[in-house]
Amino acid sequence: KQAVVDAGGPAAVVAGMGGHAAAMEVQREGCRALANMAAGSDARKQAVVDAGGPAAVVAGMGGHAAAMEVQREGCRALANMAAGSDARKQAVVDA
Repeated sequence: KQAVVDAGGPAAVVAGMGGHAAAMEVQREGCRALANMAAGSDARKQAVVDAGGPAAVVAGMGGHAAAMEVQREGCRALANMAAGSDARKQAVVDA
């Protein structure tokens, strides 16, 4: 996971989600990828937040409100990003 984050994975996923907002599958898998990258260390969580992860997830969830899988993966991503830091929690709330 750290290698993906170090290689710019969070920014690439956020860009992909932004470029394919209407594609439910891209939003679902983007949320899943961000959730996985944000699981674990504070540095990984922060990298996902810094790449715009919270806003990308909220946008994906908003654009696919009826898609249960997007909602589930989005909630998991937001929870992982927010865990352990008041500043990250606020970034998620602000998204």
